[in-house]
Amino acid sequence: MNGWRWLKGYLRAYSGASITKKAIAIYVAAVLIPGCLLFFLYYRQTSGIIEREMSDSMLQTLNQAEYNISNGLANVASVSDNVIANQVIVEYLSSSAKPAYEQFQQFQELEKLVASLERSRGIHRIRLFVDPKLTYSREGIHFFPLPLLDSGSSWYRSMVDRNGANYWRGTYRQPYLGESDADVLSAVRMLHDPLHYETVMGVLSVDVKADLIGDILNRVSLSPSQEVFVVNDDRLLVSHPDTSRLGQPSDLSVTQMEWLSQSAEGRFRDDQGASSFLFRRIPNTDWTIVAKLPTSELSGKSVVLTKISAVLLLGIGSVVFIFFLVLAFAAAAESLNKRIRDMIRNLKVAGSAHFDGSLPKPKGDLRQLEGAISRMVQTVHDLTAESYRSKLHERDAQLKALQAQVDPHFLYNTLDSMNWMAIRRGAGEISDLIEALSTYFRLSLSKGRDVVTLAEELQLIRSYMHIHNTRDEGGIEMICNVEEALLTCRLPKLTLQPIVENAVLHGIHRKRPKRGTIAISVRREGTWLTIDIRDDGVGMPPERLEQLLEPPGSDKAGESYGIYNVHERLRLFSHDNGAGVTIASEPGRGTTVTLKIRLDA
Repeated sequence: MNGWRWLKGYLRAYSGASITKKAIAIYVAAVLIPGCLLFFLYYRQTSGIIEREMSDSMLQTLNQAEYNISNGLANVASVSDNVIANQVIVEYLSSSAKPAYEQFQQFQELEKLVASLERSRGIHRIRLFVDPKLTYSREGIHFFPLPLLDSGSSWYRSMVDRNGANYWRGTYRQPYLGESDADVLSAVRMLHDPLHYETVMGVLSVDVKADLIGDILNRVSLSPSQEVFVVNDDRLLVSHPDTSRLGQPSDLSVTQMEWLSQSAEGRFRDDQGASSFLFRRIPNTDWTIVAKLPTSELSGKSVVLTKISAVLLLGIGSVVFIFFLVLAFAAAAESLNKRIRDMIRNLKVAGSAHFDGSLPKPKGDLRQLEGAISRMVQTVHDLTAESYRSKLHERDAQLKALQAQVDPHFLYNTLDSMNWMAIRRGAGEISDLIEALSTYFRLSLSKGRDVVTLAEELQLIRSYMHIHNTRDEGGIEMICNVEEALLTCRLPKLTLQPIVENAVLHGIHRKRPKRGTIAISVRREGTWLTIDIRDDGVGMPPERLEQLLEPPGSDKAGESYGIYNVHERLRLFSHDNGAGVTIASEPGRGTTVTLKIRLDA
């Protein structure tokens, strides 16, 4: 009860306080306390983030070591490829049936070839384990009998599984004739008879000293207590700072070896969390570079960096941010309060005149400002909607006006045709012409509709062409190529008639004789309906094409007016400036008019 009374008293004191005191209270509650909580969370999270960043940096160091090792191994693999690609070597190794003197000559040539390849950078020895029937198979330096190899060893089975590809054998102790034993690693592979691939001619072993990897790993510097080594999938050490452990099992557990095989690189800790491991797989081998270092050295650096950043953040944030932000916020609040009152007064005068006072009157400066702005936004919204409706009415009126201008022009031409026919032939065929004209007017009026189907528009064109062919004794043939599914597509009324009329009057009728063909083809292209109207009339020059789609003046011909009319109506109907008319023509070859109409208009 006392706590509730204290809260009410505090709220009363807060409501009567000055804006500066309110700003300080808001700052403490909204900025300072949340800032301290965020700082605490930041301190806890930053340690892990920095530790991961340091691990990523160390992984980049391992990546560089892996890159250097891969380059060295690639040179060795290249020498191995050169050996098996040498046709002379392959041919000689499969010549065990030849006489001894020929084998001796072949051995001399092989010795030269192998010795030359052995001089490549990083190569210690090239050894070939061949058919024991060859006379030089027991030479002991470069050539050895194939049964000398232990076919039951794990590396031999892995090599056989590679089926002729290189397999990297881990570090082992190898004696050499005429020199001291050496720790080496080898690129080994099966040699198959190219004519009988299932036949094994021998085994190639390209040896390099283990120092090839050891020298690279010795240059890796991650921490004072690091242990960087290379291990294969059989858990055997390929390279290690302690050379006496080469070829021996590593200290990694089975579970840790499974982690190494799950990805190309990564990090993990041991079960006790005392040691951290970073690893990177070496491509084209079953080897992995592993860096083992104490977790305390990795996390210790991150803790130090976290503490330093935390202290700096707290000090600078407390001294600079609190002092200047409180003063700036107090001054801005005083100025803002005055500006808010002025805005409310102006909005009441300019924005409330259109309302009847039925809206609730909010309390407080900011809430009054919100209400006034809400009314102003509503007014702007109503005005925008009204403007949009006006534009729609204006566009519809323009479309209807453009369409209404087409009918009288054709009516005049039709009556003229009927007059000349009556004069020339009497009244015998006028009834047929009148019937076609009636059909035309019925379709053109379309019961007052402004939009018709493609089927109705094509029927209108057929009536129009019947009238003209009756007058001109069938001089023009019309061909329509339309899929039945497109006949229900909608388009503005009297879209095709002006184009066909121009093709008749300004194209075919100017030929001698006045005979020709008009072809109409319709296709669908995505959301567009494309109509091509081709005639084989007289065509027109390029300069005339440029004038056809310009707004016609009072002195322009009907041809330009009709095409411009159709072009504008299609753009208004489709609500897209990509719609309309395009024209292609060549003098003496005819004209093609293409109409594009949006199907979803």
